[in-house]
Amino acid sequence: MEVLRTNAGSRELVFDLLVDGKPVSVSCVEVADPSHVSLLIQNRSYDVVMEGDVVSAAGVSSQVQVENELQKEIDKVVKRVSPKAGRTELNAPMPGLVVAVEVVPGQKVVRGQGLVVLEAMKMQNELKAPAGGEVKEVLVREGTTVDKGDLLVVLE
Repeated sequence: MEVLRTNAGSRELVFDLLVDGKPVSVSCVEVADPSHVSLLIQNRSYDVVMEGDVVSAAGVSSQVQVENELQKEIDKVVKRVSPKAGRTELNAPMPGLVVAVEVVPGQKVVRGQGLVVLEAMKMQNELKAPAGGEVKEVLVREGTTVDKGDLLVVLE
């Protein structure tokens, strides 16, 4: 799915999307509060309730993940795997300040577990494990300033 256009900022949000190569227009209006909206998709109306990362409509609930451009860039950098088999490197996706290190060498981690919190542009970004494994090296500590591409954590 690709967002072609949106009119963010007005009471009614309209999204023009490409879904499987076909254009789809979605209109979204807040009903009672920000978690309860009415969607109009291809002339069909849907009441939708959002609670955290769970969206419910027509008696069906689904867990969703919304990605922004920053998260996509972080994921690209985080998923970089070194040539050495079984070794995964977590590199800084942007320059910033390490505000927390959530793991220690020898610790077992699962895919998606937080490893390092990096502050950049006044936003804190939790960098997560791209794969499960064991923490072999932690090359930064809280308060460290890093540049884009700097090696932060090594997993095996």
